Amino acid sequence: MNGRNMITVLAIGVFLVGVTAQAPAQQCGWLLGQDLPGTSGTVYATATWDPDGPGPEPEQLVVGGDFSTAGGVTVNYIARWDGTSWQPLGTGMDSTVWALTVYNGELIAGGYFTTAGGVTCNHIARWNGSAWQALGTGMNSNVYALTVYNGELIAGGNFTTAGGVTCRKIARWNGTSWQALGTGIAGSVPPNVNALTVYNSELIAGGNITTAGGVSCNNIARWNGTSWQALGTGMSGGGYPYVYALTVYNGELIAGGNFTTAGGVTVNYIARWDGTSWQPLGTGMDSTVWALTVYNGELIAGGNFTTAGGVTVNYIARWNGSVWQALGTGMSGTVRALTVYNGELIAAGAFTTAGGVTCNYIARWDGTSWQPLGTGMGYPGYESYCSVRALTVYNGNLIAAGAFTTAGGVTCNCIARWNGTAWQPLGTGMSYYTSLGTVDALTVYNGELIAGGYFTTADGVSCNYIARWNGTAWQPLGTGMSSTVLGLTLYNSELIAGGDFTTAGGVTVNYIARWDATSWQPLGTGMSGTPYHDVLALTVYNAELIAGGKFTTAGGVAVNRIARWDGTSWQSLGTGVSGPTNPYVCALTVYNGELIAGGFFTTAGGNVSAYSARWTCTGACCQPDRSCAVTTEAVCTGVWHGEWSSCNPNPCPRAGDFDADGDVDIEDFNALAACLAGCQQPLGQGCEPGDMDADGDVDLVDFAQFQRAFGQ
Repeated sequence: MNGRNMITVLAIGVFLVGVTAQAPAQQCGWLLGQDLPGTSGTVYATATWDPDGPGPEPEQLVVGGDFSTAGGVTVNYIARWDGTSWQPLGTGMDSTVWALTVYNGELIAGGYFTTAGGVTCNHIARWNGSAWQALGTGMNSNVYALTVYNGELIAGGNFTTAGGVTCRKIARWNGTSWQALGTGIAGSVPPNVNALTVYNSELIAGGNITTAGGVSCNNIARWNGTSWQALGTGMSGGGYPYVYALTVYNGELIAGGNFTTAGGVTVNYIARWDGTSWQPLGTGMDSTVWALTVYNGELIAGGNFTTAGGVTVNYIARWNGSVWQALGTGMSGTVRALTVYNGELIAAGAFTTAGGVTCNYIARWDGTSWQPLGTGMGYPGYESYCSVRALTVYNGNLIAAGAFTTAGGVTCNCIARWNGTAWQPLGTGMSYYTSLGTVDALTVYNGELIAGGYFTTADGVSCNYIARWNGTAWQPLGTGMSSTVLGLTLYNSELIAGGDFTTAGGVTVNYIARWDATSWQPLGTGMSGTPYHDVLALTVYNAELIAGGKFTTAGGVAVNRIARWDGTSWQSLGTGVSGPTNPYVCALTVYNGELIAGGFFTTAGGNVSAYSARWTCTGACCQPDRSCAVTTEAVCTGVWHGEWSSCNPNPCPRAGDFDADGDVDIEDFNALAACLAGCQQPLGQGCEPGDMDADGDVDLVDFAQFQRAFGQ
């Protein structure tokens, strides 16, 4: 994962699918296809920028995101449209761009990248029209939000320093240097600034925070140019109160999330700030609001709720300024994602109907009623396991992948594309010998769609667990792997794959390999161990590739389930993790400049560390208030001298949520199935999390309990 929040955040966005030059007659709207194929991956940020201000050059559209090409031109995560064609901005970035804005006539980009145009910039950079430049020495971790306030550039994220200055989670650039906004943002759980906006001449910051500038603010705060102030008493209630979404509607600030009160007033998961106090929007919802947007003059909210204002709405609702109304009759299950595509609102999740209309896991709202996207997805005979596991955008099409055999009634086998009108297969999809396979990972590399998972053929072509789609046909990447691909990432402009394979392209690689666009190559001598060796998780930290799994050596070096690759050799991270029997690392991310690891282990670097830990922690950790894997931060002081520190998480908050992603879904089912197949009686094979009834066995009783939790 890329580390943007360690919580599930469902966000409203726009997929950029194409732009064409202006025709002689006046025409408005987005046009699909024609001579602009769009970007090769998801667009996360857009901005308009005039390279010469009031000069003769026209304004340009700039897009940033997770793509390598635009219009077939190599651009590397950021591109500009000059009215005729896509152009790069220098050589682009080395990783994802999350945010864009314009400041002092220069284009500003923030994100996950550490270089721009080959220049070290550390998560934020400026484009002066001809070259990328750093803004001081940048940040020590990701930038998620950008805006301009009082003539200064404001950046928010999960960093703690900017330009070497302590700036917890938020900082300002005055044109010369980074400065803090008071003492910044803090919290008892991992505090992040995930959203920034300006309202009534004040800067608004939202996220999972408890103080700003030392002032209690409870998940939302305002900066008046001099000091931080609360917006009333902020948000509370809901178990773990967070603000997940912010927007402005009808001159008021709107906040949605997992809270039941705002300013001491009962609001139930959504509230409005009129400049003086928090007020409800009707009687609010009966559960979490994950997403907000404005569509056709109305406020749209999506989430895990079934009622809004006492009206049955089923996971999605609209506010017309006075009352909540359903969009049709809503959905039959949770809405997990919202976006706007081709001028329509798109919703996807664990539902089979929308507005009473059968839609099967995905639907579109045309302003009046819910409509299906074809007949959606299906898995005849195994309907309860049908799921979409991965989504991305490739060549202007929406790509959906997972465990299904049909899309729109068309046989597609695990992967399909929506062209705005109909579902189409990508070849004949994937299979595992004569049975249905699964696609577990998607990414875009060198302008091609990459899919990894549990399959041996794609479109009838032998691909062996990994394949690439060039826009026309599936092709192998060499001769593929000898077993399942479980993770994909990009490192040093190469595709990295991890899993339980020992060879890639016929070359011995031992559970991890790199693809240089021509052939598979090993990373040293790979991993080994007894009795298990798999690579289960991949990420990039401090310009090094980090691998986690079940292995105990990497490149012949003792590493104990986690290792780092510096581009030349494998090295350990302290003494790794251990205990109880057959421990493993199955989740990795980067937070607050530290590497976070989650899995099945009890010690890290010799310290007690129940199932999660962080690398290069400073000091003795305090008890966090929730987590079962990688979603909490402990507050520490002192130095551990490069060893792990304990985060001692509490038990998982949801039965059956083995991967701690907030949902009980097909990934958790796969984990339980592996336990049932590999270690029914007794325990001790690394499957203790599957023992739902705590009787010492992983058996059919646990499976029955899991069924009741599945999809809820």
